[in-house]
Amino acid sequence: MRKHLYSFAATILLAGTVSTGLAIQRDTRTTRELFPNTEDHGRAAVEYLDDQLQVVAAYYYSQRNHDSRWLLIETAITSFDAMTIERANIKLVRPDGREISLASQRAFARDHQRIRPLLQAATTTRHGIGAYIVRQRARRFRFFVQPFDGIVDTLFDTDQHRVAWGDLFFSSPTGRWDPGTYSLVVTGGNGRQAVLPIDLE
Repeated sequence: MRKHLYSFAATILLAGTVSTGLAIQRDTRTTRELFPNTEDHGRAAVEYLDDQLQVVAAYYYSQRNHDSRWLLIETAITSFDAMTIERANIKLVRPDGREISLASQRAFARDHQRIRPLLQAATTTRHGIGAYIVRQRARRFRFFVQPFDGIVDTLFDTDQHRVAWGDLFFSSPTGRWDPGTYSLVVTGGNGRQAVLPIDLE
């Protein structure tokens, strides 16, 4: 009787192990299917590359610090043909499918008491995002500026000779960000899209 029990327990354990292994494989395949043309460059840096768009996103600070309203993603973007990237065409999609637009400059400036310590805390995790894409000309886009710190961009242009890099800020309507895999979606002026996974722990 005891032998039968041991045999039964071993069978259940083996089945559970196989089941877990298959689940992990299935999850990995699903992630790759959902985010084609992407490659990880570290714990919280990811690149999208196809025949038209190249986008790199880094979010080392926000990956583990997202229990407040603001999420910071450093981004570098270029294209192979001339393309205009408008502020309104960059979005974050939550795991439940809900789209969140970039925060407005007004909301960003109004909440500078939260933004300032976030930027200070993120200094040590800055990732030199512009170095991932080498072009003849590089410029910083400024979708967000601190009060009295210059003019806000609403769009920028890229092509095979130009790359633009800068910070993206998203504001959570609930005041915090739940763990999970989000989707950063960048749409070019010709309708081409880059979709990158943003994993919050």
